[in-house]
Amino acid sequence: MTFEQKTQWAYGFAALITTAAYVVWLAVQLDSTPAADVDYVPALLWTLGASFLIHSVGRGMASGARPKNQVTDERDREVTRRGDALTFVVFSALAAIPLVLGMLEVDPFWITNALFIAFAIAAVFGVVVKSVLYAKGA
Repeated sequence: MTFEQKTQWAYGFAALITTAAYVVWLAVQLDSTPAADVDYVPALLWTLGASFLIHSVGRGMASGARPKNQVTDERDREVTRRGDALTFVVFSALAAIPLVLGMLEVDPFWITNALFIAFAIAAVFGVVVKSVLYAKGA
């Protein structure tokens, strides 16, 4: 597994775990509190910070395990290019949801969380699609 693959898995793990924790926390809040009254901003900021920290630690571990002479090669660049292009398409489609919610003047709680979930889905999708591209030898 290349260094780029390892960092992608660290990124995907961080996005998946922190998003799952946030969604569980949010579900518990919504069970007893109307959406407009949920104080989600601090929890969302903590989630983003935790995701960054987990990804940074994972990337550091992958970097420490990387041989000093291993560099990014053409295949890594091509997988990154193709994976990022597909991820952009997925995120763009998902970003239409909060856009529509905004046009319908829905509560900011739903708009913000729809955008956050769109980011999270796109992040995990990006890791999966790049893993598939690596497996196919792209």
